[in-house]
Amino acid sequence: MLILYHNRLSFSIDDNTSSFLDEFARYLERPVTYWWIPAHKRTHINVLRARIRFVLKSNRQIFQNLLSRPDYSSFEAKRQTIKDIYQWLALGSEADKKIDVKSWRKDLKAQFGQVFEESKQAKDRKPSRKLSFEHFHQILKGKDEPEKQYKFQRLVDILLREQWISGTEKPGIYQFRNSGTGGRLQLAALYYTLSKQGHIDRQLPAPQVAGLFNSWLSHDISPKSFIKAFQTEQLDTFNCSTNRPRYKYVTECRLLLRDL
Repeated sequence: MLILYHNRLSFSIDDNTSSFLDEFARYLERPVTYWWIPAHKRTHINVLRARIRFVLKSNRQIFQNLLSRPDYSSFEAKRQTIKDIYQWLALGSEADKKIDVKSWRKDLKAQFGQVFEESKQAKDRKPSRKLSFEHFHQILKGKDEPEKQYKFQRLVDILLREQWISGTEKPGIYQFRNSGTGGRLQLAALYYTLSKQGHIDRQLPAPQVAGLFNSWLSHDISPKSFIKAFQTEQLDTFNCSTNRPRYKYVTECRLLLRDL
């Protein structure tokens, strides 16, 4: 499922993933009948397909939570999803006649029991400490808060001078002027270049980076597309050869930030 979703997300030009889970559920409706797969393996595959389809039908939020994560393919994301399914089944969810919940929970416990235990021990050992940032300047490099605020104001002055942004009626909020298709890449390249030049002190997940941009920048980019622009795999595409289209965005940002 994650491979199919990753391909859809990576190769679509309009981020059309809203119908993915519906299409995946329909894909699971037809059992695997390939004759070259041994009968016992076909049975196992079809049991797994039926179980996943049951989750999609009865508690889709579990998979929606997984796919909304910027690290959806990571081990931690998969582990959390398996835990969510296991805990949901423990609530006594009613399955259709083809689903044996008791056997399902037993299989999960046998295969992932150690993972569940390690996760519980790690949680008991280390209380979670969530970093909270309210404004973009807080993730910039500087010895103290005033220095970070000063660097951010210099960045704003540069963007105003180069007409990337303009002022608005709301104090501290600026309008991004590039409403074309390249606007998202322009801002992603700006963040990438800031990071590469050592101006970013805190590396955060894509949703938080997008949220910090939104704290001072008004734009017309869709929220989902904007978050996608700051995902690690997307930012890595700016590390390219000079003949690649994205190189021009990085070159422009390097010139832009030379006096920061």
